[in-house]
Amino acid sequence: MKLLLALSILIFVYIIGWHQLYGQFISDFYKKYQWYLIFLSVPNTILSIYAAKILAEVFEGKIWPNRIFTFSIGIIMFTVLTQIYFNERLSSKTVTLIGLSLLIVVLQVIWK
Repeated sequence: MKLLLALSILIFVYIIGWHQLYGQFISDFYKKYQWYLIFLSVPNTILSIYAAKILAEVFEGKIWPNRIFTFSIGIIMFTVLTQIYFNERLSSKTVTLIGLSLLIVVLQVIWK
């Protein structure tokens, strides 16, 4: 249950973060209201810290599994959001790397 909570928080955090960085390329709204995006950084950071704390508990205090898990989720979310907003085709190399990211997530969860 804690893992799902952390995963949900991370997905939300990465969605906000993606829009903060790449929204400027999809809409003038992001350029016009960039200060609002900057202010979103504070609650987003608080949520990131909370997710890291939960994952540290899930992974029994170990930090490396936490880092690798969050990195892999970030790669997956970046891929999904970039596909949705920019319709960028995935090369076989990128698909392979995303598959490896998914494998890393699975290994982090099941291999203790």
